[in-house]
Amino acid sequence: MALSTRQQWDMLMEEVDRLEQEAKAGIHDYRPCYLPYRPWTPPKAAAPNRPLDRGAVHLPSEIIIHILSYVPRHQTSQPTLHSCCLISRQWYAVAITRLYHSPYITGKNFKQFVATICPSVNAHVRKSQLADLVKRLDMGNLVHDGSKSLTARLLGRVKFMLEEFVAPQASFAVNCLAALSKCMNLRHLDLSLISESIALQDLLHTIMPLSKLVSLRFPRSSTNDAKSNSLFYAWPSNLQKLYIAGGIQDTSLFLFTSMPECLSSLTIEHCPYLTRFFIWGVLPTLSPHLTHLKISYHMAKLSYGYLDGILFKATNLRSLSIAVDYISNKFFVSAGKFSPSHPLEMLELDDSGAADLRLEGRITANRVFFAVSDGGLANLRRVRVNKRLGWQESPECREDVDDLNDLLEAKAREDAGLDASATLCPQSKAGVWIFD
Repeated sequence: MALSTRQQWDMLMEEVDRLEQEAKAGIHDYRPCYLPYRPWTPPKAAAPNRPLDRGAVHLPSEIIIHILSYVPRHQTSQPTLHSCCLISRQWYAVAITRLYHSPYITGKNFKQFVATICPSVNAHVRKSQLADLVKRLDMGNLVHDGSKSLTARLLGRVKFMLEEFVAPQASFAVNCLAALSKCMNLRHLDLSLISESIALQDLLHTIMPLSKLVSLRFPRSSTNDAKSNSLFYAWPSNLQKLYIAGGIQDTSLFLFTSMPECLSSLTIEHCPYLTRFFIWGVLPTLSPHLTHLKISYHMAKLSYGYLDGILFKATNLRSLSIAVDYISNKFFVSAGKFSPSHPLEMLELDDSGAADLRLEGRITANRVFFAVSDGGLANLRRVRVNKRLGWQESPECREDVDDLNDLLEAKAREDAGLDASATLCPQSKAGVWIFD
């Protein structure tokens, strides 16, 4: 017999009641079979309104360049610049030029640097675009790292944009000179650390095509070549600073008499074979444009008092640094007689410590004081003295130093148009300075 809808509903509800009673009695775990079972969960909170994700913030390259300008060009900044290269492609394009501009090279990272700049022995097979970013190559911290051929290959890769080069001690030799001569944009060349001897003839032949060279430091191991002919050599036309060192002898004088007129600074040091004849022969030629001169010790052929008349040979000097091993009190006696006054503004008195300066003929602050007050050195404003001269040994010496310091500061105030009681600005650096 067919049941009505009402009867079917009543029977269904009776079955539900029976199952619920059995569940309460523990007969079985009641789960209605006609409804899906889902454990209860609390309703989710409404999500707050969040801004649309627009991706990374884009900065103009000019702003990134300005940010990186605050990173100093120092060895400690190299990890910082490396981290900047890992931010994005844009930061990489801006920071990579500063990272390779002046790389700090040591024995720990030299192999990695060479592998980056010289990925292949043959330059025509594989080139590195980073090689043209190197403007300053300082290998002075390397001693036995690398080889001479590797240094030559490295110079060959960075030659197009290189502006400053400091040669290593042991891995630079004659075979590197060919690559060095092709660095046409080179402005500063420092060969002072080289241990292998290089003939002066080869060195001059190398620097001839370097028309932009401004500063040159001779190697201490350079050797003299008496057979070299000055007619075949010409100094770089823009050379302004020259540091002479090594085994150069007086026979090479003719090579230094054709210096360019723009040369304004000359340093002579660690030249055991040079005599006063060489210095007296070079200075008259350079005198019209020479403003800075330094003659250090380690000059075995020079003796006490040999350079007393050096101010008469260099009449346009603004700065003179000289070892007291080669001058006497006559230096200041003759300097006090200049008329008009000599243009010298800074005088540095160094001491090798080899001579006994505690004798009666030692140079004192009074000697300098009288040379300034008499008018011969009326333009002198700064005096730097090695402490080995004993200017602070006794109260009398310290009093003489104070008198000289007051005189120099008074003249500096007159130059600046200040009153006698006015304070000088630190930039003037007028007075007496003692150094170790």
